[in-house]
Amino acid sequence: MPINKDHNIHFDVTNSEKNKTEGIMDNTTEDWNQGRQLLLQRCKSRALKCLHEHEYSRAFAHFIIVLTVQPSVKGELLNAFLFTLEKLAENLEKEKQINEVLMCYEQALDVLPQDSHVLHGLATTLFRFGYVECALSYFLKSYKANPFFTPSLYCMENLKNALVERWHFVMLNDKERNLAFKRAITRAIENGYNRVLDIGAGTGILSMMAVDANAEKVYACEASEIMFQVLQNVIQVNDKPVQTFQKFSTDLIIGEDLPEKVSLIVTEIFDAGLFGENSLETLSHAWEHLLVRDTENNSSNEENGVSSTHSNHLDKSNATVCQAKVIPYSADVYVVPVECEQLRRTFCLEDKVIQALDIKEGVIPQYLDEEPYSTEKVSNLKLKYLSEPSCILQANFNSHEEIKLLLQGKVLNLSYKCIESGNLDAFVMWFDLHLDEMDKISTAPKKESDHGCWEQAIFFVLPQYLEGASSLCNIGDNIETEFLCRGHFQLKKVKLSNSIPRNNFNQKLTMDPSLIYLLNSYVTGDVISLNLKDVSPVDNASILDISSFPILSLKCLKDSSNTVHVLKTQYQSEIEQLRDAHEISHERLIFKSYEDFCNDKMQCDFLIVDPVEICGLLKKNLLEDVTVLRMQCLKDSGLVVPGEIEIHAVLVESATLKEHSKIVSDERVDDYKISEIMNAYKCQIHQDIQYSTLPHQNITNPFKLCSIDLNNKSESGTRSFFSNSLKTTEVEVITNGKVTAVIYWFTLKYHSNFIVNTSDPNGLWKQGAIVLDEEVQVSKGEKICLQYSLKNSCFQIGIASH
Repeated sequence: MPINKDHNIHFDVTNSEKNKTEGIMDNTTEDWNQGRQLLLQRCKSRALKCLHEHEYSRAFAHFIIVLTVQPSVKGELLNAFLFTLEKLAENLEKEKQINEVLMCYEQALDVLPQDSHVLHGLATTLFRFGYVECALSYFLKSYKANPFFTPSLYCMENLKNALVERWHFVMLNDKERNLAFKRAITRAIENGYNRVLDIGAGTGILSMMAVDANAEKVYACEASEIMFQVLQNVIQVNDKPVQTFQKFSTDLIIGEDLPEKVSLIVTEIFDAGLFGENSLETLSHAWEHLLVRDTENNSSNEENGVSSTHSNHLDKSNATVCQAKVIPYSADVYVVPVECEQLRRTFCLEDKVIQALDIKEGVIPQYLDEEPYSTEKVSNLKLKYLSEPSCILQANFNSHEEIKLLLQGKVLNLSYKCIESGNLDAFVMWFDLHLDEMDKISTAPKKESDHGCWEQAIFFVLPQYLEGASSLCNIGDNIETEFLCRGHFQLKKVKLSNSIPRNNFNQKLTMDPSLIYLLNSYVTGDVISLNLKDVSPVDNASILDISSFPILSLKCLKDSSNTVHVLKTQYQSEIEQLRDAHEISHERLIFKSYEDFCNDKMQCDFLIVDPVEICGLLKKNLLEDVTVLRMQCLKDSGLVVPGEIEIHAVLVESATLKEHSKIVSDERVDDYKISEIMNAYKCQIHQDIQYSTLPHQNITNPFKLCSIDLNNKSESGTRSFFSNSLKTTEVEVITNGKVTAVIYWFTLKYHSNFIVNTSDPNGLWKQGAIVLDEEVQVSKGEKICLQYSLKNSCFQIGIASH
């Protein structure tokens, strides 16, 4: 812990004041009280004077004295003190005086031990300094001090997500998967594979299964610092003799780490594309360095060699393992071509966007070779199979030679006969994971109600992969494809039998796929057709645009002589390409930072924002930024676009959301004591929820929570953006059930004819959800009181009573 209670901050107070204090303490009680009040008044006056003069160190010292001697003035001085602390810490951090920053927070906590703002400030500071776990503990303290101080909740949740990815919970909640591994591990150990290494052990569940199957020795390695701590805690609580290493398996050395080579490796280092977690490299290294070989036993070559079948052998004469083994044993990989409009929007601009921006060049999405595919739960998508699925590869993890071939590179040519007409948008990949000859796990798409943990890999048919001019295909057409497996799968070529050759176009506009998806979102509610003159008829308007991509502003520049100031974003190069393509002068499209906007004191007619992230959450600090920029950069007659945001919500029961949030029970993990340890990293706030396809039951009808007028210039309107006060509302239950979560979304009002609902199933936005700590049983007709708050643009809601 970087904060040391032995440290004392230096107070900038004169010796005469100290002497006065000592003298006063020697007098009578009455004199002491008078002197105390004089001292407090002097310190308070000096604190405020120093603060006004930006002497934050002296102001902080005086504030500390006042709050130490008379805590009752906290309410009066709190905001000034917190501002002083923030500025002092900021200045000290710029000067790289890390210990001094932490001592400031230590002193602040001495006088305000339960203040959520101080605890939150310390947590964010610790995170920046690299004390991640310590930061998490202080975010938690801040949240416990005030459960509706939403900035701490959001930071804590983001940190938990970064430390422990959500797929850990989904996989551990998959009971059938866990039991399949248990059966395969037990059979292997019963057949003599009894020296076990668990690679990428996570919580150690497979290691403990090996121990309980009477393995002679079990080792486990986990490279993640946080997950290694989880692993150690789980092993200790369950009292299992597992030797653990905080290392990648490729860094383990026989004789230094492991005392011996092992006969069985168990691992789950596979992603939706099978090989995406460097699994082939890991297994190749294991066969080369960690698993026993034929020559390392006195038994025959056949006994210790890698078998090409799923048979197991045991040398009856000396009861030693006759061959090493890997679980899972092998995998069969399947691929099918599909049509899917939702997937197409990820890499192909909608016609309305192309027309609005007058894009004449071909748009090429920028995909990196190291990220050759995306992942989706296909059961949540509206798609059509254009052909029958085909097995493109059978990978044997118990053949080192085959693993090496797949690492060197294997070209996979496939031909599909179309059984449906449609647009070839992508190839969907899944696999059957054979744990041994008896048990397998499949990642194949299942019904919408399926609660399985696996997503599928999506290979987009990008223009650069397509040999013809069109991706349309008809019944009976052939689709010729070429995949390459070199450590992982890549789609290289696609050819349709009846497609005409494509004319090579020299001019191409390259775009980040996330930008293509963002631009396509403007088609929702037909916002792409909005003209600012429909909002307010201003000629030669001056526009300030802080949206991620200034699509409405670019439309204005194309058709008028407006001037646009845009926020510097990750998409600046694409904006510049479009500016140059339309020969817009640099003076009319100006890139600035947020600080530039505030310092330049501009007077603009419009402030354009995109309030909601594609993931479904309100943009961080959006309301605060709008308030500041509206006051400093907009004319009195200026308008924010969109002008109003409504928050809507619904209470639902959903096993899927619960399983993504935490380990439901230890019964899911074969009764090992894991849930209490892992659930320290459970999360309430979820994003990227697809409400329309999420398996759930509505407990209430959807309802409107509140409306936020971004153009309300009154003091009360401005103050409401920053308020941390709780608001309440009451809703009626429409069916018996359990409330698992609150799903919420937004309505954005650009103009009377242009309204966007971010829950539109045909739109591109996802929704947010807040999962309750514990489900709440409710009955039809019951009234539920909800509490919600909005602070720093962080939204939180919970059940107050029912």
